[in-house]
Amino acid sequence: MKVYDLTGPIESGMWGYGEPFPSVKIQPIATIEKDGFSSHSFQIHSLSGTYVENGNHLLVETESIDQLPVDRFIKTAWVAQLNDKEALEPVSADELEAAVGEHVKPGDALLVSTGWDKNWNKPGYVEKNPFFLPEAMDWAVEKQISILGTDLTHIQDPRDDDGSLLKNLYKHDGLLIAPVVNLRKVEGSGPFTLIALPLLIPGVNSTPCRVILMDSSNANS
Repeated sequence: MKVYDLTGPIESGMWGYGEPFPSVKIQPIATIEKDGFSSHSFQIHSLSGTYVENGNHLLVETESIDQLPVDRFIKTAWVAQLNDKEALEPVSADELEAAVGEHVKPGDALLVSTGWDKNWNKPGYVEKNPFFLPEAMDWAVEKQISILGTDLTHIQDPRDDDGSLLKNLYKHDGLLIAPVVNLRKVEGSGPFTLIALPLLIPGVNSTPCRVILMDSSNANS
């Protein structure tokens, strides 16, 4: 079975979204030399690194992510390999349709690869992020995508992000996984099996997660 790890590392000094989110800090609190064992403290937040998020992030009437059944985070998935996106370049509905339109079925997950993950931790990674046009999100909603994953830090134009695109996804019971890495290493468009499990933290709407993609066509190899 071929397995792809789509998770970005969580480490001290990594990229972030700015206020009100604290900087990520991973620090030793015990060492084998001094204490006889090794352990660490983590200062992270719900959107640290690669995370999974549900509608409770923007819609008060929705349940927290810990209330969702665990199989909600395991889906048949397709990968849309788009041309490399430059800073602040949009993603269109036509691009998504051309990449995977004939394959995706209601309830499937969609992973959108723009090549932007090559800028992880580089200047402009968040501020110059490419983004979905409203028509692209409309396309995903019309296709009844259950989980939308992408290598982008924002779905909407970071210069004018009012949350409307994500609200569109969340009002239709979609989940978001972002930003993922290594999608360019994935061979083919699918179908794959996506697993992206949130940490079990009651009352929150997003958590860091480990995202893996398994090649269903090689399940017996």
